[in-house]
Amino acid sequence: MAITISAFDSARHLDAAASLLAERHVRDRARDPRFPAAYEIPPACRPLIEQALGEFGAKGVVAVSDGEIVGFAVMAPFLAQPMHMTAAFFPPRTAQTGYSNHAAKAGMEHEVYRELYAALSADFVERGYFDHNVYIAPRDQAVEEAFVSLGFGRTLTAAMRGVEPVEGGGSAELHQAGDEDASIVFGLNDELMRHHARAPIFWPLLKEPEESSHQFTRDLLADPKTNAHWVAYDNGKPIGMNTFMAPVWITPMLTPEKAIYLYQGIVSEDARRGGVGKAILKQGIDWAREQGYQHVALHFASPNVSGARFWQSQGFAPIEHRMTRHIDERIAWAR
Repeated sequence: MAITISAFDSARHLDAAASLLAERHVRDRARDPRFPAAYEIPPACRPLIEQALGEFGAKGVVAVSDGEIVGFAVMAPFLAQPMHMTAAFFPPRTAQTGYSNHAAKAGMEHEVYRELYAALSADFVERGYFDHNVYIAPRDQAVEEAFVSLGFGRTLTAAMRGVEPVEGGGSAELHQAGDEDASIVFGLNDELMRHHARAPIFWPLLKEPEESSHQFTRDLLADPKTNAHWVAYDNGKPIGMNTFMAPVWITPMLTPEKAIYLYQGIVSEDARRGGVGKAILKQGIDWAREQGYQHVALHFASPNVSGARFWQSQGFAPIEHRMTRHIDERIAWAR
């Protein structure tokens, strides 16, 4: 099977790429019917690819075999600003391929993705981007194996459950936080970030993005009808929290209607294993159901041993993995 790689030309390649993406979505929905059916047709996929190609510094390529386009991928820089709240979750110079920005013909994934990444990575490494992300469906074994063979591993998982009641759990004094509770929310979020800085997650505990994070929280607290912060107390001491907001960090291809996002979930270390986490989640899920939502999505760090165990035990099933590869920076001079 001979594969050639060419630069993505929107005038010539967009229709074929949209068809490949729609076909991939059909396969993804066969594994998880919660994904929106709207993207099973190429016209719905075209704008997502066009948007990706329009991002700063983006580059797209297509794979051709026997005159047929059998794959495409678009990669673009993600330059996390050091003062922004996202800085802790992304290295400063990252290049990534979003969930809706790649596809390969069924049965050809392994070789097609290896060729596509080879072409894209050469360009981005030359530009000094040594951290690469690609977002994939969790049960697409062919795609995951292709990227594992290229040196990628899981770093972040998106997961989703319905709003059926949470079973079991302990009791806790629960309060929906408002503007006046901002400092309490800040403190619990700081505790969550310290948890993420420990083994085996090792996300950096940065101080520079603190004000950005605080302002984001203030904005959420200002709209309690759309966003909810449920805080648990023990004798007046805050010991846990779940916060809810719009699912802006989940790609539209994976976001069903009437979905909400669980943004921050934390139980203080000395309060764990007593049912507090279930009690907070039960309150949040009940609230979401009362508001008319049907799905709750969240992210957890893939190496978060306790977090991954808890969320999945509560019915959150993975819908997306962020696969990451770090290139040894010495390639910049050791050639």
